[in-house]
Formats: sequence, C-alpha cells, structure tokens
Amino acid sequence: MRKLAATKRNNRAVFRFLGASVLALAPVGFVGAQTVVPSNAKALCAVAPTTFASWFVSGKPSLNGAVNPADSIKFPNQNDCNFYNWSAQMFLWLTSPASGAYGSKGFVFTSPIFYNVSGLSNGKRTYSQNQPDNPLPLLNVRAAQAGEHGLQLVTDKNGQIFEVVPATQAENGNSLLRNAAGKMIEIRRVEEQPGKKPKFFDAADKEIVQPKAPKLDTTLALRVAPQLATATPAEKKNFVQGFQVNGEVVFVDSNGNTIDPTQGQAGGLSGVLLAQDQSLVYYATMVNDVYAFFQTGTVNGTFPSGPSGYSFFPTSAQQLTPVLRYAASKGSNLPDRVALTMELKTSWIDTAGLPALGLKPSDFITVTTTVPVYNRSNPKLWIPTSQTKQVNLAMVGMHVVGSVAGHPEMAWATFEHVTNAPSSGYQYTNVQGGTSSVPQGKAGKWAFASPTATVYNLQKANYKAAPNIQGQTYKDGTNTYVTDITPSDTLRSKAWGTGSDASDFVLENTEVISSDSSVLTQIAKGDVRANYIMTGATWTIHGQTVQNPPPGQTQPNNQIGTNLLNNTTMETYDQGIDARSNGSNCFSCHANGSQPAGQPANTAVSHIFTTLVPLYPKSN
Repeated sequence: MRKLAATKRNNRAVFRFLGASVLALAPVGFVGAQTVVPSNAKALCAVAPTTFASWFVSGKPSLNGAVNPADSIKFPNQNDCNFYNWSAQMFLWLTSPASGAYGSKGFVFTSPIFYNVSGLSNGKRTYSQNQPDNPLPLLNVRAAQAGEHGLQLVTDKNGQIFEVVPATQAENGNSLLRNAAGKMIEIRRVEEQPGKKPKFFDAADKEIVQPKAPKLDTTLALRVAPQLATATPAEKKNFVQGFQVNGEVVFVDSNGNTIDPTQGQAGGLSGVLLAQDQSLVYYATMVNDVYAFFQTGTVNGTFPSGPSGYSFFPTSAQQLTPVLRYAASKGSNLPDRVALTMELKTSWIDTAGLPALGLKPSDFITVTTTVPVYNRSNPKLWIPTSQTKQVNLAMVGMHVVGSVAGHPEMAWATFEHVTNAPSSGYQYTNVQGGTSSVPQGKAGKWAFASPTATVYNLQKANYKAAPNIQGQTYKDGTNTYVTDITPSDTLRSKAWGTGSDASDFVLENTEVISSDSSVLTQIAKGDVRANYIMTGATWTIHGQTVQNPPPGQTQPNNQIGTNLLNNTTMETYDQGIDARSNGSNCFSCHANGSQPAGQPANTAVSHIFTTLVPLYPKSN
C-alpha cells in the first residue's frame, strides 16, 4: 500500500510541540457525548502560530472570523502535513461567514461563488447557483456512492467493490430474467449461495431455465449507462447485475456467481440514515465557480482536452489562465481563483430534535432550507407527500475536495461534528515519543448512536423503492424480515481514516491528530468551527492516475494519506466489517481505471464532471 513509506518518513516535516495543546481539547457547552482530540500527540503537523494567524483575513485569529482560502497554486507538496493543514484551512474558509466578494449572508460555501449540483436525472445533472436567501435546494435523503461509470456501488465481504447494473423490473418491482426461449419472466423466488450460480424461480415456483448463467445484460447496461460502451474487459469484471426479488437484492458477478455483500451499502443497497431523534439525514453536493467554468469550457470544447482525449483539473497558474479568461467573458472574476477547482458534499439533520439529545443548535453550522414531508404512518414504508416544509438544518459532515499543485487527482478530506458517533479504538505517538492507546468511544448521547448501543452500522432503511423510504430486508436463516425505519447505531470504524493493520497507521493517526489539535488550540474560544474535526485526508503518489484495486485487493495501490477514510454520515455503511482493515475509501470509487498507470490523474475522478449540463451552451 505504501510503496514510498521510507521516503515519506524522511520527508516529513516535524514541528516543535505547542505547549498550549497539553490542555484537554473538548468543545464547550455540550451535554451529550463528544469526540475529544488527544492533546498530547507528538506535534508532527502542528500549524505555527504565525502561519495560523495568516490564514485569517484580519491577520489574527478572531471569533468566527473570515479565513482566506488556502493557495492551492502555491501548495508546497512536500509532505503529509501540507495536505492535512491545507484541508484544515480550506474547511475554516468554507465555513467562514460570507463577507467581501462572497456577499454578506450565510457562509462562504453557501454564497453565490458555489453552485449546487442536482441529482442524476436521465443521465444528467444541472447547476444551480447558491442564493443568499435560499442557499440549498430541496435536499436528497441518501448519499449513494457512484462508481467510475456513474453506477451505484456494492462491496462484498472480501472488500471488493463492484458497480451495479440493475436488471429490468416488472411493475411490482421484482426483476425480470430472460429464459431459454428468450422470453422475459418475472422472478418470484431465488436460491443463492455466495460464490455459486443462483437459481431463479417463476410465479409457479418452477426454475427459470436460462440460455446461460446470468451475466451482465449488455443491452440493458448500455441503456442505463452509455459510457459502458468504452469500458475495458478488466473494468467489466467490476460490474454486477442486481436482481430484486420481493424486496431482496441478489448480486451476480461477471462469472454468473452470487457475491456476498456487506450489509447496508450506501450505494448498491441505497442506505438511508436517520439521527437518533428520527431526523432524516439530507445531502447536498456543490462545486465552486472555478470548477463550474472549467467544466463548462471543457465540455463545450473551449478548452482543449489532454492526451488521449482526457481532461485534467488545473493545478497551476498557467493552467488556470484560460479558465479566468473564459469566466471573465461571462462576467465573473472568480474571487476564489487560488482555491482552484473544488467539490463539496455536505450532510445535515433537523435542529428541532437536537435538544432532546442534549445538543444545542447554536453549536452547529446551520442553514434554513426546504425538505420533503413524508407520511410516516407505516413504520416500514414512508411515502413522500406533495408537501414540503421549511426547516433549520445542522451540518454534521463535509467532504472537502480540491485540486492542488502537482495533484490533479485532487486532495480528499472529510470533517465531522464532534457529537456524531463514537470512534473505534486507536493508537498514536505521544509527545514523549511513546505510543498512547485510546479505547473505543464510550456510550452517551450521540447524534447517531444510542447510549445502550451494542451493535453498530446495521442499516435500517433504504431508498431502493425511490422516492419511498422502506425498511431494510434481512435474512435470518430461511426467514426473511423487514426492519422498521428507525435510527441505526453508528460507529466510526477507522477513527482517523486508517485501519490498525495498515502500514504506518500510528504515524498517520498522529499527523492528523496533531493538525486537529493545533488548530483547535489556536482557534478563538466559542468559534462554532471548533466543534468539527478533520478525520483524515487522502491523495495519490505524485498525483498519478488512480488505479482500480489489483485482483484480491480492496484499495488502489498508489493511494496515500489516510487510506481507509470514511465519513460516518456519508459512508456509514461502507466502512467494512471491522476496525482493522476492509471497507472502501474515496479512491475506491473515484478511480481512473481506464487511464494508463503512471500518468497524471484526469477528471474522471469526479463522477459529476461528464454528467453536468454546462452553464452555457457551446454557441455562447
């Protein structure tokens, strides 16, 4: 996994320990449980006070003060700390109160320099520019992870990730299968075992005789995702077909065998997450204006593509220049140009139920927006009504993704609220040079875990019958049952984005913890941003192409940083089956499998890039 481990150690920047951080670091005012960043970690990635002060527009830390974007064009690109501290500064900038070029309402990331990205409809997404009085559109209730070809994902219990091509369905939701005579037959029952060919049965409980073992229906696949026409044979091995039978989904791989998925994947099994107060979790995807104008110019042919027809996110002033010219021709001066291209994903819950959990809405970044109203009279099936309601939402998670000098694959970081969920046990290097161990987080009033939780990350709801939300289907021996739609208990399986059997995991934990500790020590007391922590960041060696995992492996082999990174509110059910290894990561999905190894990563790492309708048609 870490081919350059020795080199990386030699290149790491080691800073003097900040004495102030020996104090316990815990946000003020919480009644419920919370994640506490260790205060005695060796200061491998501490931010010097003069550097931290320079982040602020005023030149010194101030309460909820405006922060400058990190200069991604001048990104040092020397060691891990550069990436972690870039991530921290970007988060503080994005969540700064809007001022100056960003307007006077809301936050930087809800200002008009950011565009909301719609969900996928008929293979396309659309931009909508943030409006100060209504910064977020009607939000989605799930965060389905898409693969390189825009299809949802499922992970088997060996950690291998597949893209899912759905089978043709009858009106009642059951899948259809072509029999030996070429007729499409509805599947009413299935007998399946992992690693073996399944048997499908019709309404008369007779086995459906097929012309051959069920494999990927190429005709259907091309209709669902035309881009599969260019998929290589190696990529096609990473597709499975999903057959739905009476609420249960059976996944069949390219060899016609059933795979054994981990329960509750956010992609293939369409996980829906609820907070402990029954609030649905809502999601929004955004990009900044640099991304929007670069994508528009690229799709319209204004900017030439790179070698072999690929495009590359700008990582230098020279590469940014044509984007600036194009934006200027449309009346925009891109005030955040030094940030280069950025993509965000955020997660939210209703503030109304927070007091019952011992939490205060004022301790969260909040926005007012509109959400759908569901009829919840049936505990196993919630149906959306024609009504919507205006609510105050609290941000519980944010993915921060952006291109930086030398890294067109972009740096991928994630942040969470400290009251989201307990963490698994972990280790780090303390200031004395020894190893400190922290046990699994204790029970308490978390937003996503009950005080009596004993089983974690068990999905209780899904969006497979969209737009309805339904209880999750499980098997208990030969019996099948459907859960009520209720909150599940969540655990952050990899506390700082690394598994405990990963190479250098203690060192990586220490770097992330020390970056967090340094920022939290220096930020003004009472600043709402101090209630969020970075749990890791990842990138690739020399910004090269993100390769699909080799056979038998679950992670790309040129990925570094925190290599098992997940957010408990966005990849809740993609964290794998244990705290040591397994599970997905950003680059498990955002790969460039069709691009030769050793080449710069291209825009395929962003799954929304080719599906977005440009801001302006080509003629303009």
